Amino acid sequence: MKKFKPVVLISIFCAIIFSIATFWVGEIDWPIFSYLILAGFFMVWIQKETVTYRFLDKLLVGSLLFGFLMMFLMFLRMYAMSYLVYDAPLPLKELWDKDMFIIAGLYSFISFLGGLLGIALKGFYSLYKSKLDIIIIIIGPFLVLFSSLSIFKIKYGGTIMSALHGWPYPFLIHQLKDVVDGFSINKWIFLPGRFYHYIIFDYFMYLAIFVLTYYLIGYVNKKFKKSINSTFLLFGLLFLMIIIFTSFLSVEKSYIQNQISRAKYCEAESDCAIIANISPFSCAIVVNKDNADRILKLVKSYPSTGELQCSGREKAICMQNKCRISIDNTSNETYWEILKQSIENCKVESIWQTHDLEVKAVLKSGMVIKVKEPEIDDIFGIVIEFKDKCGDIIMGTE
Repeated sequence: MKKFKPVVLISIFCAIIFSIATFWVGEIDWPIFSYLILAGFFMVWIQKETVTYRFLDKLLVGSLLFGFLMMFLMFLRMYAMSYLVYDAPLPLKELWDKDMFIIAGLYSFISFLGGLLGIALKGFYSLYKSKLDIIIIIIGPFLVLFSSLSIFKIKYGGTIMSALHGWPYPFLIHQLKDVVDGFSINKWIFLPGRFYHYIIFDYFMYLAIFVLTYYLIGYVNKKFKKSINSTFLLFGLLFLMIIIFTSFLSVEKSYIQNQISRAKYCEAESDCAIIANISPFSCAIVVNKDNADRILKLVKSYPSTGELQCSGREKAICMQNKCRISIDNTSNETYWEILKQSIENCKVESIWQTHDLEVKAVLKSGMVIKVKEPEIDDIFGIVIEFKDKCGDIIMGTE
């Protein structure tokens, strides 16, 4: 068991650190894969084995431990945030949902694949240690360039997909000219704004970063008589840049969602307004009117995929000092079915019933559904039916 100890410790360490580092990344967003692969790398590089098959048993145990612990910690983070920030309590029993186990298994599998890649790179390192720095310097910028494809329609210089908005856009504005022949910069054969221009421009920019880092390490080692491993540092720089680019949009999306949630405070229904229908946020983004311009600017800064389908009957209301969406259709049987399905799928936060059969339900998403039940207390019977599955729902009656 002693041989498993380093891998177990690094698995626990990675799960704790990465569950914090991925705070702004969803549990199934593809940028999280970079963190999972990196965990597999660590599980391999901490081992002192020299034969491939001797890595596998420890890597398998470490990957399983990491995957399930990572999912558990991320769920606890979501659970805490649902209460403290988003005001949409998440049932604790969802931790045992089969989807959570599937995600944990996926995390384990990807970290195991990362470990296999780490084994290959460790062998490559032992064979070509003296040449690995040059390989990283040349190939690294290509990998960073590819990862920058994940940023698009965002004014973020240094990425391929920023061609329409990013640098060197200022050249087109100021018409800077070559000092020799007076030829305008934007008349280059590689015109700024062209896709292939950004591939070339960005590659050399990333290449310069890696080269400068390499020579800086050499200078520090020589000047201060240090022994910093340039290969590990260059590889760390490569992974850091990839993680930054692939996580950028997820971070942006989570930040905007948090700002929307914090902009919902109200004291009266007149304080609230629906400001937009923009994917992936909501078909009816509702906030306090005082925050409308700021939130609208934020959601429009995100690369939207279009509009979402809505019933067209949404309206903004103020309930429990928070702007929410209400679907006011008390006699429509369709919305009675929607409410029943929402209860069955554990999406309802609270229910209020009146003597005239009107039921008002607040969903965990913040939406409010108003319907008329067929008979008095029918809604409570449905809630009781799914109590074992969903837990207690706040209920009240006149």
